[in-house]
Amino acid sequence: MLDQRGGWLVVAVFVLAVLGSDASAQLGMGGGQGGTGGVPGQGAAQGSGGGSGPDVDALGAELRDENPAVRLEAVKSLAEAAKDEDAIRHLIDATADADTRVRLKAIDCLGNARASAATPVLVQSLYLRDSAPWLKQRILVALGKIGDPRAAKPIADFLDRDVGADLIGTAIFSLGEVGNESSIPALQRLAGGTENERLELLAGDAIGKIRARQINPEVQIQALRPQPGDVKRPATASAGAPLAGF
Repeated sequence: MLDQRGGWLVVAVFVLAVLGSDASAQLGMGGGQGGTGGVPGQGAAQGSGGGSGPDVDALGAELRDENPAVRLEAVKSLAEAAKDEDAIRHLIDATADADTRVRLKAIDCLGNARASAATPVLVQSLYLRDSAPWLKQRILVALGKIGDPRAAKPIADFLDRDVGADLIGTAIFSLGEVGNESSIPALQRLAGGTENERLELLAGDAIGKIRARQINPEVQIQALRPQPGDVKRPATASAGAPLAGF
């Protein structure tokens, strides 16, 4: 059975396999959307009072700049203030940016910050019809890092979709990271019904991690409470997506 480090290696292979083609083409897009000139991010790196921390309000304003390079730098700077609720809200807004690089960076930053407030929006994006496979790949990785139990059912339901082994493998590993026991039946069904040995192995590993994990009940209760920055489901989300709990 794979340990955590080995499991992430398998998922990394899945991610690279998808991102290496479609995403690379998207990420190679230039910032030819116009711009305001100047050095991206300059003027917002420090607080208006001369402090060492970033000025979150100024960075939030830069997310509306016409130049995607400026917006990307703003996201990177907001990640440094990810403990700030306003910074998290700005990062959540950036997950809907028109530029692929900005969207992916915002998703990664929210995952690294374990920002449970982003769970509803990330799940919604996972089920949007126009979300590319490589984007869904990054969303699943972020949800696994966040570990919010509210994501367990939507990710488990995602296993029933015809989305290819790469995405299913990442979804399996994310369920193991979330660690919610409600995911076990879906993982067992997949393990018993797939002819893909790699997916079967990942499902077994995820079940083992969920069962072995010592969950602090208060952490679970806190994660289920409404979080600052929770955003309602977009009107463009796919009908029938399992988001009733949000």
